[in-house]
Amino acid sequence: MRSAGQFLPLIATAILAVSGASAQQASDPYNPQTRRIPAQNGSQDIQATIQNMGTGTDEGNIGPFVTMGDKQYAQAMASRGIMEIRLGQVAMEKAERADVKAVAQRLIKDYLNWNDGMTKAAAKLKIQLPTDIDAKQKAEFDRVTALSGAAFEQAYLKEVIHLQTKALTMSHHEADEAGVSGFRHWAGVTIPNIQDQIEMARHALEAQTAISRK
Repeated sequence: MRSAGQFLPLIATAILAVSGASAQQASDPYNPQTRRIPAQNGSQDIQATIQNMGTGTDEGNIGPFVTMGDKQYAQAMASRGIMEIRLGQVAMEKAERADVKAVAQRLIKDYLNWNDGMTKAAAKLKIQLPTDIDAKQKAEFDRVTALSGAAFEQAYLKEVIHLQTKALTMSHHEADEAGVSGFRHWAGVTIPNIQDQIEMARHALEAQTAISRK
């Protein structure tokens, strides 16, 4: 049987190993356990992270580590980005209320940043991204943009809430399950921003509803 003194070197080695792993985890910006640190400077932080998404993640997750879920997430976010930017551009022209224009401006700015980073990452990860909206999206785009005045503003805000609620659900899943660690980090960073977008649209919609009732 070993004495207590004989166990001391083993215990010290184990402590050092755990400490080293913890330090490595804390310093790894792509680690899913540390990804939920809120962005301090809004889209600037997001832009910095997505630029590096496919350039060498913590595990070198390129090629076979790109899962079907990763591809679907990248493609869905890129497609949604095209839709949100186009809708937002129309809203900037047709909307009369400042809060509706503010929602459109926020969506355009965020998705231009996100799509730029996603495009760069997809090229490095060999993920084919859509370059246009699909037939279903186009039909919805045509329906919303054919309206005018308060009817357009209401339909636009509802569509933003619908699209971004789906984006939020997908991002939560990707933040936990992505094969590409950069995707995990990026999804985690975008979550609070998507929540803010939804909240902005809901407040604007509530205000629009209140005006309509007067």
